[in-house]
Amino acid sequence: MKGTESQRDGAIVIVVIVVILFVIQYSFSLFPSQTSDIPFGNENSGPVIVGITGNMGVNGVFYLPEKAKVSDLLEAAGIRNPQLFDRKFLSKQLSTGKTVIIESYAGVRVEEMNNANKLALGIPININKATIDDLMLVDGIGEKTASQIIQYREKSGRYQKVTDLMNVRGIKEKKFRKLKKHFCTDDML
Repeated sequence: MKGTESQRDGAIVIVVIVVILFVIQYSFSLFPSQTSDIPFGNENSGPVIVGITGNMGVNGVFYLPEKAKVSDLLEAAGIRNPQLFDRKFLSKQLSTGKTVIIESYAGVRVEEMNNANKLALGIPININKATIDDLMLVDGIGEKTASQIIQYREKSGRYQKVTDLMNVRGIKEKKFRKLKKHFCTDDML
């Protein structure tokens, strides 16, 4: 049985598309992804993600090696003359989710990174300290659910573990599986 010319052209197009897709898939298999998950909740187990801000002209987020100190962050940020800072402060070990705020050489402190930045970086936020606005930043949590999470926390005192979220009305196992990566408790910090 002979096909028409348009059927032959269509078959050629399909074969070309299949070959292109095969080549693309094969080329991706030659170069495996270099991304890796960054462990959270245990600052001794991997990279440390910290922010720096202030009036020294350097603002941003830095990925530092485990057990990094404030002096390592200042060096990575290119801040000259770190010896002008308090030596005790320079030797302070950093942990993921912190921000170093430099107001001047005399005014330096380490604070908790804001929850919006943590979520953007994939760092879990503390469910026991999150506000309604923080909770609503998480995909899958609206105002009603955020309010119920806060109400449960106020009623029970605090979340002992992240799985306690399943005690909140409207959060069952399926929804919990999507949400759990965004949260930690006091014990996990």
